[in-house]
Amino acid sequence: MSRREAIRVAGVAITHPNKVWWPDERLTKLDVVRFYERISPAILPWLHDRPLIAERCPGGMLGSCFFQKHFARGLPAGVPTVPIPAESVGRTVRYVVGGSQETLLALVNLGAIAVHIMNCRTMSLATPDWLAFDLDPSSGKFADAARAGQVLREILDDFGLRSYPKTSGGRGLHVLIPLVPLADQEVVRAFARSVADLVEHRAPELATVVISKGARAGRVFVDWLRNAFGHTIVPPYAARRRPGAPVSTPLDWDEVDPGLDPAVYNVRTIERRLADADPWADFWQQRQHLPDAAESHALA
Repeated sequence: MSRREAIRVAGVAITHPNKVWWPDERLTKLDVVRFYERISPAILPWLHDRPLIAERCPGGMLGSCFFQKHFARGLPAGVPTVPIPAESVGRTVRYVVGGSQETLLALVNLGAIAVHIMNCRTMSLATPDWLAFDLDPSSGKFADAARAGQVLREILDDFGLRSYPKTSGGRGLHVLIPLVPLADQEVVRAFARSVADLVEHRAPELATVVISKGARAGRVFVDWLRNAFGHTIVPPYAARRRPGAPVSTPLDWDEVDPGLDPAVYNVRTIERRLADADPWADFWQQRQHLPDAAESHALA
């Protein structure tokens, strides 16, 4: 097979399959396609019926990346899209709708090393079915994100909310809370902000809600801004364009330890992890209602 010859994987034509995406790890585009083909049973439930944004990195680690949400053309015939009016840009955006292996592999073929997903489904855009926090350590150390994560967990426990942590695929930590999809985006976002404020209040030397990177003073940014239509997060088991080809990996809270190196979970190793018990196996059986405003105020 020549370097330019396309091959078919699970019915999807893969162009330039031998293009090297991670030179140091000797991973090609085809290696990443095969990775997603094998782990599709684990990742597809997180993409089902959600508008997707593709993080396209056609050159892998050797080129630049860009985010694409509007797909008016260029997709295989079987890939579904949905038109959604976007007031911010004054036009209708045609999003890819996740759920099938064909759709996922078609996006990977376009260079989407990761897809990013919203907190809502196409039939209920105004009512999220999860709330998410992204703990972003200014220090670049996962240990700081893990410490902030434990503070966040304590606060969510005080509210009686079950939460689920995962590696971001970088040095951060994502924490998701499954929701009954009844509260609207504004209510969920306001609650997320109130919780982020509590984390900063309890651990001011460790965590901050300050958006400006220059003003964070080395602290962990408790990013509550993901909770709005159009804002996204990578799903569990997404590969990331980082050295070592890391994968965003669900954790048990007992594993959220400052000594954990999240890079141990990567494209070459994640399938061994999948052979173990899934710490997020009951995520969708734990949908919860948000506490009311009075409870938020009482815990402040």
